[in-house]
Amino acid sequence: MTIAQHPRWTEMMAKAYSQRWRIWFVAVLSHSVGLFHRAAMAPMADRIMADFDLTAAAFGSLGAIYFYVYAAMQLPSGTLADTLGPRRTITGGLLCTTIGSVVMGLAPSFSVLYLGRVLVSFGASLAWLSVLKIIMNWFRSREVATVTGLSGAINNSGQLLAATPLALLIIAVGWRMSFMTAAAVSLVVALLNWFIVKDTPRKVGLPSIAELEGEGTDAQRARAAAQLTMGQRLNHVFRNKRLWPLFLIAMGTYGSYATFFLNWLVVYLMQTYGITRDHAASFALVSAVGAILGTSALGFVSDRIHSRRIPIITATFISLVGFLLIAFWNGGRPPLPAFWPISFIIGFNIGAMPVAFATVRDLAAPDVRGMSSGLINMGGFAGAAVVQPLFGYVLDLNWRGEMMGDIRHYPVEAFQQAIFLPAALMALGFIGALLLREPRRGPRFEHDAS
Repeated sequence: MTIAQHPRWTEMMAKAYSQRWRIWFVAVLSHSVGLFHRAAMAPMADRIMADFDLTAAAFGSLGAIYFYVYAAMQLPSGTLADTLGPRRTITGGLLCTTIGSVVMGLAPSFSVLYLGRVLVSFGASLAWLSVLKIIMNWFRSREVATVTGLSGAINNSGQLLAATPLALLIIAVGWRMSFMTAAAVSLVVALLNWFIVKDTPRKVGLPSIAELEGEGTDAQRARAAAQLTMGQRLNHVFRNKRLWPLFLIAMGTYGSYATFFLNWLVVYLMQTYGITRDHAASFALVSAVGAILGTSALGFVSDRIHSRRIPIITATFISLVGFLLIAFWNGGRPPLPAFWPISFIIGFNIGAMPVAFATVRDLAAPDVRGMSSGLINMGGFAGAAVVQPLFGYVLDLNWRGEMMGDIRHYPVEAFQQAIFLPAALMALGFIGALLLREPRRGPRFEHDAS
């Protein structure tokens, strides 16, 4: 008798369904904290630059260090998700983020502010792959893209809060107290994760999804995972050639979006169009709304049409067109009303990311899914880590000595040249989408796919 034929199967599955959504939701909140911090630099860029007398390149390095740390931590983070477990990994990361937020809020110098940003990014880097592990452990294969997409939608609420709401909070209490508020929220979410999240259905006496789908019992998978050394894990992941197009997709899709919309958009709009901080931040808000809807919609569509490749190709192509419009239209200064649909559409197409992560489940064996997801995630953050400071460097290179109050004012030509960088990243993402092969479904995985 298979586990699915067990007379108590329906009752056990009902219990699993009643718990998994609560566990999933609390775990996802942890990553929302990280997305808030990822986008928080944009609304306060000019204030931080003024308070610490920073150049664009220096501020770009402050934004980029988040992505350097995040990218470097993806393989270790995936390993922690596979071995230590999501609950412990997420909680520890949130506590680190809390400390980093306090350090940033109290920072007397740029070096201390930088240290706080490193702590924040280190803590935030531990959340997402553990969330993916929760999804893979609690949901069936045909549900993974949809649930991953819903996770992205909730995650992006953190980005949404880092747009207009954060801009208004900064106006009301300043950027330092805004970080202290973020620290309090991080601590609350850490406590919720510790008391509510369970790593697998087995932790609450329920059969695992792996047993249902013919991937073996949790005990069998644990023994298989324990037998793999770190070198073997890396070998399995890096030799899986079908994962590398996903790396390019993530590098282009998220690297370009994070560089421009999460770091430079508000400054670009304020200086190029002469609009206020809250008005400029509203465009970031629109892109966040697009990301919330897109991550839900594209994951759902992928599961319904039984294709990973079609939604990814479509999303990366449209985003590439969007960045090219910003760069070329009217010399890098499109009509301001055009930024509403452009911001929304590029944000919407971030929905390619959860589809890419869902593809990992189809290509990687259960014992290396965390590390495989880490490789994909590393692509997005590596792209942002490299291009964000280059964006600032290009701005400084084309600065004409003009000042706007106590910060540098950059001409539209400087922004135009800088915007070519995220556009180039997006082109790499589109190439990755074209190289992606439609994965096979079922319990056969490709450790060494070619």
